[in-house]
Amino acid sequence: MRSLRTRLILGIALVAVVPLGLALVLMSKRVESMVREDSGRRLETGVRALQAELRERQLRTEAKLSILSRDPLLRRLYLVRTGGGRELSDYLAERRILLDLDYLEVDGIDSLPVATATGVPADSTHAMKLDLAIPVTYDNRMVGSLRGGVLLDRDFLIRLQQRRGLDLALFDRFGRPAASTLGDSLPHPVASGRTTIGHGTYWGLSAPLDLSAAGTVTLTALTPTTSSDQTIAALRFTAIVLAVGGLVVAILLGFLWSRQVSRPVERLAEHSRQLARGEWDEPISLHSVRELETLGEALDTMRADLVAYRDKLVLSERHAAWSQMARKVAHEVKNPLTPIAISVSDLKRSYDLKRPDFPAVLDQAVRTISAEVDSLKRLLQEFSDFARFPAPTLAPVQAGALLEDLKALYAREIEEGRLTVQATPSAITLNADAGQLRQALVNLVKNGLEAVNGTGSVTVEARPAGRSAELTVTDSGPGLTAEQRASLFTPGFTTKAHGSGLGLTIVDRIVSEHGGTIAVQSDEGRGTTFVIRLPREGA
Repeated sequence: MRSLRTRLILGIALVAVVPLGLALVLMSKRVESMVREDSGRRLETGVRALQAELRERQLRTEAKLSILSRDPLLRRLYLVRTGGGRELSDYLAERRILLDLDYLEVDGIDSLPVATATGVPADSTHAMKLDLAIPVTYDNRMVGSLRGGVLLDRDFLIRLQQRRGLDLALFDRFGRPAASTLGDSLPHPVASGRTTIGHGTYWGLSAPLDLSAAGTVTLTALTPTTSSDQTIAALRFTAIVLAVGGLVVAILLGFLWSRQVSRPVERLAEHSRQLARGEWDEPISLHSVRELETLGEALDTMRADLVAYRDKLVLSERHAAWSQMARKVAHEVKNPLTPIAISVSDLKRSYDLKRPDFPAVLDQAVRTISAEVDSLKRLLQEFSDFARFPAPTLAPVQAGALLEDLKALYAREIEEGRLTVQATPSAITLNADAGQLRQALVNLVKNGLEAVNGTGSVTVEARPAGRSAELTVTDSGPGLTAEQRASLFTPGFTTKAHGSGLGLTIVDRIVSEHGGTIAVQSDEGRGTTFVIRLPREGA
């Protein structure tokens, strides 16, 4: 996610897909809501129509029974029953068919059936029925009752289903299923909403239904959701296909567009890294959008300015270094010239005075002049070495071999305990000039031994440090002040009474030309540690 190209591709993909996804999700929700509302209205209309139809059927049945109860023939056959009431039963059977009833019977005063006309016994276990009773009177007194009605069984519900196009179910007042067009798959009334029955899903709505015999029962109407589910599934599938297609197109376009932006940015980043590495000679040219080209031109201008500043700085530093070296040489040459001049003057005066100790004065003058001339030779040799310092010849070098060379050079100091060279913990290979690196270590060890002045010790150690290696030279001398640490590697600076001040400058130059760094850690009274950090071979 830290890549500019990845972010551009992801951003374009989100911009393309998120609005499309939201629109399709909202559309799917809207379609589902419309289907639910339409199914709810259809169920509500159907249930109301069924309630009205059953009430109308109840009223028509009541009117038919009322008319039949006043039929003189019914009264005569009821009051004068001959042949065990066979004629009455035949009469009721004929009237049941004419009145479109499921059963028709005449009860006596004791409420026991006298005659019945039905394919279902009067004491049928079907509790769900539209049952009505009308009194039969004679001479203004009740002599019996006429009962008739319709069984609310599965066949009845199937006939209603065919007219209304809804699946139906009846439940008694205790919520137990009595009849259903779905068989026994519906165990309880369905509240308004979606429900699963068997292997199908339905929209359902339940409503109360008042039956005189069975009390208030529940009528449940159902309509399958198969069609709406298929529509919603097709819509969702279409949404997924469109989303995937939009995502693919967005990624392709994002990849193409991001290359037009990210590749120039990557080139600018690479140019910036080159500048950070000090590679300032290659011009920066960029062909892209106008803003990035402007940035490239500004970066190239900065590169050109850095080159100019570098050349000026190098020239200025070179002039300053040589000027400082010239002053240092003049100062160092002036110091031995003074005793030489004094010795020559004393020698001439003794000669002019014909002093008897002239041979002794001559001998002392020769020794003084010889010592100062040797000092001048050493001084000039150091400055000559610094001016003619060769470039390093790099080759694989083992740090352990460098330490072994130090042991051979300083065997006496090691034996006396003034120098400790610790063994390396593992093989450390450097890409270096062995001679120059040995000279740098010798200079540091020499400075350390001079700093402790025979009252302390110096420790040399080499150790790995990740992809680099560290060479450390530690002494237990008096340490350095902050001002001394700041000027330590400046040409001509020295803390010793006699010295050119070029030893540490040469060390710093060797380390720099090997691509490494040198640091000093020191406090007054706590000794000094020089840490040379060099890249390892192959790192």
